[in-house]
Amino acid sequence: MPLIAHPSQTNRPRHPARPRRAAAASALAVLAVAGPLVGCAAGSSGSAAAGPTSSGTPAGTSTAAAGSGSAPNSAASPGTGTTASDTASGTACHQGQPAQSGTTPGGSAPALAAIQFTDADHGWIAGAGRIMATTDGGGTWTRQYDGPAALDQVDFTDADHGWAAGADTLLRTVNGGGTWTALTEPCQGELSSIHFLSPDVGYAVAAKTVANTTSLPAGGPYTLSLNGTLMRTTNGGATWSPVTSTPANPQSACFASEQDGYLGTPGNIWHTTDGGQHWTLALSEPKATGNPDAPADTADIECAGPSGLWALFLGQGAATGHAPYLAYASQNGQTWHGVLEEQFTESALRPSLKLPEGPGSYPGPISAIDPGQAVFVGYTPPLGYGAAPMMLASDNGAALTKEGDVGTINEPMAAAFLSQNQGWVVGENLRTQAFDVEATSDAGRTWTTQYTTG
Repeated sequence: MPLIAHPSQTNRPRHPARPRRAAAASALAVLAVAGPLVGCAAGSSGSAAAGPTSSGTPAGTSTAAAGSGSAPNSAASPGTGTTASDTASGTACHQGQPAQSGTTPGGSAPALAAIQFTDADHGWIAGAGRIMATTDGGGTWTRQYDGPAALDQVDFTDADHGWAAGADTLLRTVNGGGTWTALTEPCQGELSSIHFLSPDVGYAVAAKTVANTTSLPAGGPYTLSLNGTLMRTTNGGATWSPVTSTPANPQSACFASEQDGYLGTPGNIWHTTDGGQHWTLALSEPKATGNPDAPADTADIECAGPSGLWALFLGQGAATGHAPYLAYASQNGQTWHGVLEEQFTESALRPSLKLPEGPGSYPGPISAIDPGQAVFVGYTPPLGYGAAPMMLASDNGAALTKEGDVGTINEPMAAAFLSQNQGWVVGENLRTQAFDVEATSDAGRTWTTQYTTG
C-alpha cells in the first residue's frame, strides 16, 4: 500500500492493497520458510527462513472535504466497525500450508511487486518467490529469499529491521535480510497495508476477504479489503491485536507516530491523535453526481512527516481505456488540496471538480517524499503496449511536473522516491514480459535499468 518517524518515514512507498496476479512458474524455489504454522494460536516468533542464495495547481482548498468546500459527512462516524478486543499478547493464525522446499514460488503475485529504500544505498524489492536487496543504490542486487511465498509488500524501519508479506505469508528480518523468519498472521485475516514505526510497533489491516477490481488491468487496480480490521503489534509482528472502535471497513492505514495516524475506508479518510482510541473524519471524497449509485472509492494513503498525508481515491470501473482516480494532499490533516484526477472518467462522475490531469489513464503507485512533495506514476495502455508516465507534485500539490515515461516499464507496480530527483520504480515490460527495476537520479528525465527478471 507505505508506508516508512525514523529517517525513512516519509520515503517508504505505501501501497496497502496491490493487485495479485498469477506469476510465471519458476524451477528455483529451493529455499523455503520452515515450520508449519496452521490454525489459530498464540503467536510465536516462527522459524528462521533460509538466508541469501545468490548475489547478484490545486482545484480549491477546504478545511474538511477537499474539492467540495463543505464539511465532512457527519453521518459517517466511527464506532461502527471493529470493537472486539483480543488477549494482551494477541492471537495469530496461518491460513496456508507450511512452505515446502521445491515448491513453485508465488502463484498470485507479480515477479516484482514492491520496493523500498531506507536511504540512498539500502533497498529491497519483493515479488513472487523472491526478495532482493542492494547496498549500493541498486548497482548490484543480492537474492535474500527464494521460496514459495507470493510476496507483494515490503516494509523496513532501518537497514536491519524489515518485513515482507503476501498471501498467507509474513516474514521478518532483524539483520537486513541475512535471514528471514516466518511469523503467523492474525486470525482476522490476511495482512495488507503493513506499516512499522519501530522494530517493535507496527500497524496493518487484516481482512478475510480480498476482492480484485476485475474490470481493470492488473497493474492499475488495487484490491479491496472487505470487512477489514485495523491491527497493532508491539513485538515486531509476532502477535497482533485489534485496534478497537475504528471506523467500519478499514482498507489502508499509516501512522507517523504511535499517537498520530490515518485510516482509509471506502470514500473516507480518518485521523487519530491518540493512538486510535478516537477517530475524526478528515476527508470525504466528493460525491459522484454523475453516477449517484457508484460505490465509494478505495482510499490509498501515504503518511509524510508528523501529520502530512497524500491520498489516492481509486475507482472501481473502467471505460475505453480509462479508470477513475483522484488525488488529495494535506500537511496537517485539516486543510486538504485537490491535486489531480483522471479527467476522462472523473469529468463525467464529478463534473464540477475539475482537477489537473493525472499522469496516466489508469492509476499507478504513489510515493510520498515529504509533506509537500510526492511522485505519481500512472499507466496508459491505449497506445500499443502503453507507457508508465511519471508526475512530480510539489508545493504541497499545487505544482505538477510531468517529465516523461518510466524507462522500459509499461505497467508500474510500486515506486520509492527519496527526493524529487532520486527514485526507483518496479513494474512489467509488456513487450518482453519481464519485470524491471528502473532508477532515476534526475527527476525522471532519464532512467537506468538496474535489475530484470522473467
